[in-house]
Amino acid sequence: MNSDPILPKMLDALIVGAGFSGLYMLYCLRGHGFTVKILETGDGIGGTWYWNCYPGARCDVESIQYSYSFSEELEEEWKWSESFASQPEILRYLNYVADK
Repeated sequence: MNSDPILPKMLDALIVGAGFSGLYMLYCLRGHGFTVKILETGDGIGGTWYWNCYPGARCDVESIQYSYSFSEELEEEWKWSESFASQPEILRYLNYVADK
């Protein structure tokens, strides 16, 4: 019995976590026609980049390598401001992708 009014009665997949991997899995499964729901314990998406917002937090991999490559549109539209993005910019990127 489904007592949670937020979740549909039938899902093909339930993804736990809305970080980079969770968002990509959501994209892939929906692209194959699956009914999918993603759950996140935080108030926003981003996983590590949502939770770790201490001063100076940034990626140690070049930003372009740390972004999704499944969409040419995303790659063309998003422009990183730094070679090694800071936490706020990475979080903005993830929200931008989720809004697409």
